[in-house]
Amino acid sequence: MASFKRTHTRGYSRAASKTTSDTHYWRKLEFPVTVKEFTAINSVDISPAEPHYIAVTSGPKIDVYHQETTQVWRTISRFQRLAYGGRFRQDGQLLLAGSEEGAIKLFNYRQKQLLRIFKGHEGPTHCVDFIQGIPHIVSFSDDKTTMVWDMSNEDKICTLSGHTDFIRTGLVSPASQHVILTGSYDHTVRLWDTRTASSVLTVDHGAPVESLVCFPSGGVFVSSGGCEVKVWDAVAGRLLSKVSQHHKTITCLALASDQKRLLSGSLDRHIKIYDVDTYSVVHTLSYPAPILCMAVAPGDTTLAVGMIAAGSGLMSFQHRRSPEMSAQLATKEASAKANIRNTISDDYRTLSDDHIVPGMTTQKMARYDRMICKFEYSRALDAVMQSFIANKYTNVSVGVLQELIRRGGIRTAVAGRDVKKLTPLFSFLFKNIRHPAYKPVLMDVANVVIDVYGDSLDEDPQLVMYFQRLKEEVAAELQLIKEHSALMGAIQMFLTTSNPHPNTSLVSVQQLATTECSSTQARMLHPSSSAKSASNLVVDVN
Repeated sequence: MASFKRTHTRGYSRAASKTTSDTHYWRKLEFPVTVKEFTAINSVDISPAEPHYIAVTSGPKIDVYHQETTQVWRTISRFQRLAYGGRFRQDGQLLLAGSEEGAIKLFNYRQKQLLRIFKGHEGPTHCVDFIQGIPHIVSFSDDKTTMVWDMSNEDKICTLSGHTDFIRTGLVSPASQHVILTGSYDHTVRLWDTRTASSVLTVDHGAPVESLVCFPSGGVFVSSGGCEVKVWDAVAGRLLSKVSQHHKTITCLALASDQKRLLSGSLDRHIKIYDVDTYSVVHTLSYPAPILCMAVAPGDTTLAVGMIAAGSGLMSFQHRRSPEMSAQLATKEASAKANIRNTISDDYRTLSDDHIVPGMTTQKMARYDRMICKFEYSRALDAVMQSFIANKYTNVSVGVLQELIRRGGIRTAVAGRDVKKLTPLFSFLFKNIRHPAYKPVLMDVANVVIDVYGDSLDEDPQLVMYFQRLKEEVAAELQLIKEHSALMGAIQMFLTTSNPHPNTSLVSVQQLATTECSSTQARMLHPSSSAKSASNLVVDVN
């Protein structure tokens, strides 16, 4: 019996990905551990001190996860409403958080004790930070002010006012305990001196500022907002670099690899990793949902990412493989190469008395091919109309449809379906019927659908809606063709005017290209009027 010939699914070439040292480095992250939260995650922070606990702020609580087990170790729920911006102190002993009611709360998270409550803001406090070296904290609020507090007695030291909109991000400069950076929805980033309680530098980001990071030297800081990341000189206020690699709002920034790499997370579900020397993208990480926040553990041992999916939070933890595990994988690969079954290769030289037994190869058929082989055309169509295949491997779905048309089984596959079973097919047609590569096949499929179900439109109003939508897609394509024809006519008019051709009023661009060499001689032998050529062209196009 002849072997079954697989369905031909034409693929389209893609640019090959460039493999670099950063690619190998970030691919060593293990498969992510995903945890679902009931509400959106607004902040993630990792303790700078071992064992590097992870604080996830979501809803009216803060969950403290253990880094190794990624299990909730402590839960702090001493909030009346929403909690915001949970942050560890540099020694990892205390945890600070803002709240929707505006109060800032200080916790001993190991004992789940509330130590201090700082009251004074008139709006929600989305961001807080510790000031290194002194017992002070700083809070950034929606009441457009930034306040510095004394941790020992809950007294307010100073208030920094100047922004005209919500302050959603801020930090203390790692180089000076008297310098504070704030980012606001008024599109500006301000640098403050707490000794004078005044703004010493203001830069315009050009969009609501969502996140800030500052390099350890304190001389350069990075702001994100809109679809852009901007790098600033903190002394002169000069823009050093501007990066736009996301197509949706950038929500968070982080430094990694000993501050040699910059990470940006966005609502487009990607994390871009940049080289801080050139600010070029060296690697991209993809996630299943829009990204709201992220944090990187010291040594890049853990990457924690907070996302939002269908109104609920989604937490992703990725750990870097330990050296022991990497050594085990290397040993396994070496043993596989040493296996006698893997010694036969292109450069292997056989001896005269060697007899090579060819391996048994079994052709593995795809599910739709198995259905076609059994003449189950309807099930084959169902297999390629599944959302995963239809959206990600569109060429496979079109290839199967083309094979069904070639076999004369497309009518059998389409017939006998109710509206529910027709919905995936109509959705596929709506999405791809205008695609230049798929249009010829899908137009034939649409004609078959019209022939089969055109007489039963009055039986279901949903089917009428599908046909109306299909009509709109075809009408839009026809309008586009008319616009292309008009553009073609305009191009030909100018080409004909500049290069008149004998005894013709309508010459295609391809014909003009092929006769370019003889155009000079044609003009000499058959001179013609430009106006006449143009008028003839208009008549022919119309």
